[in-house]
Amino acid sequence: MKKLNFSVTKPIIGMVHLNPYKSGKRFLDDALKDIKSLADGGIDGLLYENWSGLYIGETPMRDTREYIATVIKEASKVYDLPYGINVLPLDYRAAFDIAKATGAAFVQVDTFVDELIDLSHTYKLETSSKSVMRYKASLGLGDLALFTNIQSKHYHTLPPNKKLETSALQAIKNGSDAIVVTGRLTGLETPKEKLLRVNKVCGETPVFIGSGLSERNVRRLLPYADGAIVGTSLKEGGVTDNAVDEKRVRRLMRIVNSLR
Repeated sequence: MKKLNFSVTKPIIGMVHLNPYKSGKRFLDDALKDIKSLADGGIDGLLYENWSGLYIGETPMRDTREYIATVIKEASKVYDLPYGINVLPLDYRAAFDIAKATGAAFVQVDTFVDELIDLSHTYKLETSSKSVMRYKASLGLGDLALFTNIQSKHYHTLPPNKKLETSALQAIKNGSDAIVVTGRLTGLETPKEKLLRVNKVCGETPVFIGSGLSERNVRRLLPYADGAIVGTSLKEGGVTDNAVDEKRVRRLMRIVNSLR
């Protein structure tokens, strides 16, 4: 896992969901409280993501970069955890720019090789993997790890009969450093069958669980993955928009550490 800048096997990355609808200081204070709960609970890394209104449709809000960079700057004064950035729905340029400015360990993109349409069939989400890699190289970020979702949550894949294995192989061929496999929606369990199928074709490329990992299923799912990105199950009451519950983090990490 050296290339991904983690010192442990099967790293667990905690989501930092950023919400701009709170007033300026409360926005920052609440984010820092979540980060403290994750860090004190023993999490291995962080993923900063614009959430709950930092984008409208396909377009991120103009000040998304400022929101994310401000939180990272303040958190980095206290916590020394590897972290990544995902700018929803697919602003990889902003993600790479912030990563370069702040020293992030990785960037995540919700799609890399798949054409997606949202569940309400309102808009499509797609990009050129060549464009992503070209922009990454232009910033001199050759050592920055790229996490790519395949057939991502919240979307239908086009064409609908595209095989999961095909997406995984395309992503690796085009430059992905880690494949992220998800359930259908945020907080929904990533099916074990998906992990098994992707693992068969990914070789040495790490496979991460991208949704729904919890203390209830971690023993069943983590043996089939190289790590996980976790958000909802670590929140108070298991609700995505709630604050991080340090006790939940500690319980999950206790189990994870027993499996390493």
